[in-house]
Amino acid sequence: MSLRNFFLGKTANFYWQCAMYKNRMRTALSGGAKVLTPEQRKHWDEKGFLVLPSFFSPTQTKAVLDVVANQWERSRTENIQTVIDVFIGTDREKRIRLKDAPDDARTAPFKINDLYLEDATVRNMALDPKLSAILADLLEGNPLCCNSLNFEYGSQQAFHTDSLFMTPPRKLNLAATWTALEDCHPDSGPLSYYPGSHLIPPYRFSSGEITAIAEEMDGYREYMTREVEKRGLKPEVFCAKNGDVFIWHSQLYHGGTAIKDMKRTRKSLVVHFFLVGDRPWKTRKANDWGYFMDRAPHAVKETPAK
Repeated sequence: MSLRNFFLGKTANFYWQCAMYKNRMRTALSGGAKVLTPEQRKHWDEKGFLVLPSFFSPTQTKAVLDVVANQWERSRTENIQTVIDVFIGTDREKRIRLKDAPDDARTAPFKINDLYLEDATVRNMALDPKLSAILADLLEGNPLCCNSLNFEYGSQQAFHTDSLFMTPPRKLNLAATWTALEDCHPDSGPLSYYPGSHLIPPYRFSSGEITAIAEEMDGYREYMTREVEKRGLKPEVFCAKNGDVFIWHSQLYHGGTAIKDMKRTRKSLVVHFFLVGDRPWKTRKANDWGYFMDRAPHAVKETPAK
């Protein structure tokens, strides 16, 4: 065989392998293949979450961190429309545009909303083909990325179920991924959750729906406390390593623990997924396997933070 034919054969084989990989992803995402092991399926059904250790490489997580750093830098000189929640958990908390955030906003808990709409690096992590195939198996249909949140510190958010604030259009077809962008220290306010709490029947507000009504949240919390105690559920804490992915069910009762050392960050990317078809008029194809909701950014007050 000539050297030229040798390399032509290698090239053809490479493209054939790529085509086969894409076909496998398409098959998995169309419901034609199961990618979860029986053990993973059982754990999801019984516990309501999965942990995927070292799913992303340090190079991939650094790329997302670089996007966040670049957004902050650009916001000092450019009129970018990125939306951020600043000073979370304090009397200064508010939702504004990143360009209006004061310099000290980055030294307190914040979350940058929906960078998946603006940046391909964030979108590609959210819609990673292997992760999308896993989500398709869990949700039994193609996942639709509907929001993303970039955190630098722990959220310190009270225990809750995600369907309160992101109610799935159909049934409980909602899942979330939490990706560690650095190693998590116990004093940085790690994620906490109650394994098995997704089996608690959703709380119904006076509307008859599961979407939160602010004035009735005390009733929700009392209900969840009773149900957790009745079932003997105990909270666990997830101290992730860089690149770990935590996937949870829409009804998993979870929150952020208190930050014990404000010098310690807990950089992460959180993404929520509906099913393709839930918002067909807003669905946009990102690549051969991924879909995202193409929508306007959150509304904000146009006055700068003080």
